[in-house]
Amino acid sequence: MMVVAMIRPGMLLQGRYRIICQIGGGGFGKVFEVDDGGTPKVLKVLSLERFYNPTIKQKAIALFQREAELLGRFKHPGIPRVELNGYFTWSDGNGEPLHCLVMEKIPGSNLQQWLQDRGNQPLTTEQAHAWLIQLIEILNELHQHQYLHRDIKLSNIMLKPDGQLVLIDFGAVREITNSYLEKQQGKHTGTVLVSPGFTPPEQAEGHAVPQSDFFALGRTFVSLLTGKSPLDFPRSSETGELIWRDQATHVSLELANLIDRLIAPFSGQRPQNCQEILNYLKGNQQIEPLSQGGADTLPPGTDFGVNTLGLNSFLKNTVSLVFKSDKKNVDRQKKTQDKLSKKRRFQFWMAGLLLFGSGGINLWKSTPEIALNLNDLGFTKYEEKSFDTAKIYYHLAIFFNPKIPEPDYNLGLLYEDQKKLDQAQNMYKIAVHKGYDRAYNNLARLNILNKQYTTAVTLLRKGLPFAYDDKAKYTMLKNLGWAYLEQGNYQEAQNFLQKAININSERPAAYCLQAKVLEKQNNKQGELSALKNCIKYKKSGTTEEKQWSDEATKKIGKISQSPSNSKTSRTQS
Repeated sequence: MMVVAMIRPGMLLQGRYRIICQIGGGGFGKVFEVDDGGTPKVLKVLSLERFYNPTIKQKAIALFQREAELLGRFKHPGIPRVELNGYFTWSDGNGEPLHCLVMEKIPGSNLQQWLQDRGNQPLTTEQAHAWLIQLIEILNELHQHQYLHRDIKLSNIMLKPDGQLVLIDFGAVREITNSYLEKQQGKHTGTVLVSPGFTPPEQAEGHAVPQSDFFALGRTFVSLLTGKSPLDFPRSSETGELIWRDQATHVSLELANLIDRLIAPFSGQRPQNCQEILNYLKGNQQIEPLSQGGADTLPPGTDFGVNTLGLNSFLKNTVSLVFKSDKKNVDRQKKTQDKLSKKRRFQFWMAGLLLFGSGGINLWKSTPEIALNLNDLGFTKYEEKSFDTAKIYYHLAIFFNPKIPEPDYNLGLLYEDQKKLDQAQNMYKIAVHKGYDRAYNNLARLNILNKQYTTAVTLLRKGLPFAYDDKAKYTMLKNLGWAYLEQGNYQEAQNFLQKAININSERPAAYCLQAKVLEKQNNKQGELSALKNCIKYKKSGTTEEKQWSDEATKKIGKISQSPSNSKTSRTQS
């Protein structure tokens, strides 16, 4: 006789739990609704008839008992409650005793049902942000007590009518004990539980870590934000990252970056703990994306942990430190590169070998110059048009020393040259966070191109005090003038453009923009003079600077042929 046949509606267990009906089943057990003196509760019954191997059966019982023990400890609104006597064994005398667990009945529906009921309509950024905070706080409670959930997915999250989310099904929970950690080092951590699309690679191989829960949670939000299963999306053949963001264009860049962090292929690329995620969600911390939006790094003070597996992904992923029009600075970098002796290059490669061979020794703490050497090597490769190799060196430089801004900025320029403007913007943001003057300028320039003039003005005014040379000051002042021109604030535009010209009177960009301002102010004579200087000092530069020069050439021809100028010429003659 099947064990589950022993439980039938109307039966009374332990003299208090009246069986109402079966409401679910699968996996290790069956689920019933019971009445406990007028209070509806849930009864889980372990289905031992599925197990023929005694060892596996005992393991299943241990997992079930672990769930009961864990739930009995917690008094959190996001975790179902279990009374002290909620776990018991019961038998009608005819078969093997049943292992039973009575717990709080959570009203509402699980998120898989919820998503289906709304026609798989994606979650909004605002709602996802609020739900993430709730779920991370629940996970924080678990992780602080040294437990991993190991089976987070849509069907294991309940949404109550009052909006509270509750994490359910703790049958796969694992305690992080010393013995667990010892087994983990030996690549064995006991039972492997896999939910396709949600289980991270390391857990599938039998060694889950706290970051494994983050992966499953991130994949859950991919589903909520797209209305699709994670299995429906392709993965990058180079990095293993899920390619989902093009199906969630309504999602804010900040939230998408966080999701990518959570679902990073390697655990070392994910957040180290719940508090770091909460700090970001509550606005106290920055985060940047993986290869879809930039390097695998974070601003100073954000230690999300990078291991050698993460570094390997950089290698699979397979510019300069100047403004696009600032070619003289190239010579400075080249001279710096030439100064690298063969001895230092040998030291770097030896350090690299030690790093990979040791499983992740923190060599960058004792040899910070490695990062600078790597950045210089990246620049050399960029000059040689070996762009993929340059990226590798920049990423390695960031890995060895995430505090220096130059590699982030260089990557931004490289992405911008490749027309990957979103990725360029993200890299500039990182460099801005590190106080790099040129990054303020380039990020502001992209904002101007995107018609975000107020943001550009704020960035440039904030970055101007960081400008350490006249070249940086000129370009920032010029772009301030450009932003104010686009805003229609012609007086401020003229002020900043003139300041730029005062710094360097032989660069064309400020003159080109000044001509546009003076035209708006109906100052024909001043406009003509500015146009002439725009053409006189014309040189290769950014796309818009070339456009301005071409426009100036056409404009000056029209002004020279205008009736007013002809009349002036006759009077003077």
